[in-house]
Amino acid sequence: MKKLMIITLSILMMSACSTEKSVEERYIYEGEKIVDIETGDEYLMEEEGKITVVHTDGSKEKLAIDETPFYETALSEEFIQSLESNYAERKQVLLEEKRTLLKENRRSRYAEISDEELLKQFQQAHKDGLDMGRQMDMVAELIERGAVTSDQAPELLEIEPELINFDIDIEKPGEKGN
Repeated sequence: MKKLMIITLSILMMSACSTEKSVEERYIYEGEKIVDIETGDEYLMEEEGKITVVHTDGSKEKLAIDETPFYETALSEEFIQSLESNYAERKQVLLEEKRTLLKENRRSRYAEISDEELLKQFQQAHKDGLDMGRQMDMVAELIERGAVTSDQAPELLEIEPELINFDIDIEKPGEKGN
């Protein structure tokens, strides 16, 4: 009888130890990632609507958010919203950095040209039908310098205000082919 009790108790203890952890216990939320404590895999949001799984061997795979093992758990909704918010913030920061770089490039492109000369070059380019991107680039620099206002831009370019995009990347003269 004692042996039967010991065997039963051993089986119960082994089964209790081998029960699978709940999702909340298995996945730990750390900053901007979720870590699977059983496998060591890390779940990151590197692009909108997708989770990148970095496996312990260094390989990566992308999953839709609803394909993750922790999807729709108690904490995952809040964490995924946090990931999406952080992703949106990072995206905005990168966009601002790009805009700053574009402005610096534009400024250096027209550094040797006075406001009046740049306006004349724009008017000639517009008359000649030069690439609209180049025309917008010139107008953006004129606006940046305060030589024209953003309200005047649609009139100068003769296009609808919705079509104006000053965040265009124009190559510096002589940079083509690099």
